[in-house]
Amino acid sequence: MKDYKRTLAIVASGLWSASLTIGALRVILPVYFASVGVSISKIAFLFFFDAIAQVLAPVVIGLAINRLGYRRCLVGCLCVHSLISFMYIFDPAFVLIYLERFVRGLVTMPLMSEVYVKHFSPKESQPHHINMILGVRDVAKGIGMLVGGALIALVPFKFSVFVFGLLTAVIAAVALLYLPDVREDSRTPLLKIWGTVDAKIKTLGWSRGFLQGAEDAWASAILPVYLTVVFGLSPTLVGAVMMAGLIFYGFNVGILSKWLVVGRDSRKALVTSGLLLVPVCLSLSLPTSAYLFLFLICLYQLLNSACAVYQNHLKLAFATEERTSIDLAAFKTLSNLFKPIAIFIAGILADTVGFSWVFYFSTILAFFSALTSFSLPKSTPLLPDVLQSYGGEFAAVKKQ
Repeated sequence: MKDYKRTLAIVASGLWSASLTIGALRVILPVYFASVGVSISKIAFLFFFDAIAQVLAPVVIGLAINRLGYRRCLVGCLCVHSLISFMYIFDPAFVLIYLERFVRGLVTMPLMSEVYVKHFSPKESQPHHINMILGVRDVAKGIGMLVGGALIALVPFKFSVFVFGLLTAVIAAVALLYLPDVREDSRTPLLKIWGTVDAKIKTLGWSRGFLQGAEDAWASAILPVYLTVVFGLSPTLVGAVMMAGLIFYGFNVGILSKWLVVGRDSRKALVTSGLLLVPVCLSLSLPTSAYLFLFLICLYQLLNSACAVYQNHLKLAFATEERTSIDLAAFKTLSNLFKPIAIFIAGILADTVGFSWVFYFSTILAFFSALTSFSLPKSTPLLPDVLQSYGGEFAAVKKQ
């Protein structure tokens, strides 16, 4: 137990290295294919397949973790990330990139980080640890966007992803050598998963699903094209703008989580943050300068990060010790459900009626997220002295 910090560091490094790759691809793929004349709807489909896989991934990964153990799944997913990154060296056909997007979405890393935090982090510090790890994940995505924009401008497309494959391969080797394993004693049958998960987890998952759908509707495939077409930004600047929003979001989730959670009813704060997000999302549809648009993105991500902090705190509080992977897998399945739908609809809206309708659609999803959060049970605020205590006990699980 004394080595929990090293364990969390290794787990976080795996998540962050994969996130760096994902962030780079969010710029590299839209910018490159838009430059060679591929339509917006086809580019959106690249992210649609990734989002479809993310709907399936939590159950697949959750069952694998539940049966195979934590370390084996984490190392295996990192290896898959490396292999499909190396695929770009061979300049694959467009249809194979669809397959790559699906596979990368399927080998999701956040769930594996969360189960390690649940079982290795002291209970009192779990809210801060999970938000710090997930917050820096989004900072890594932001940095990846900047690096991806620079790479696609400086090197050939087929070499732009290779370096990220090397990074995830190194982290996989470190995890294999030094990461402790965990095996859950409880085995939940596939057909009984939905019935065993508490209603609080399901409601929170729906809330997160609407919120992520609201963001991905405009931030996944539409934003880089919007910045290029409307504001005429270069690929490097597109990466910089996207990076700024994500880094701002990750900073607030990772650094400010302790102060946002302490002394507040997480359910009430979540509803308030979600409602404040609605007018900001609507403002993104208005004609404006690039600088004001960037400010609105940062404001959106500030409120979005507040919602994420409270949702991350609540999902660990609601998850059971015996079925951590199954509870969190159910939450993530619901939280990813609207992403492919939102991306698909946004691509059609952008191609047919214009970019503004993408932001209108996103505003509706943000409102439904706040409305769903209102039905959550009231939570007990964490006291400052409790959150700062690091003397908590660990869950009794079988570790190897």
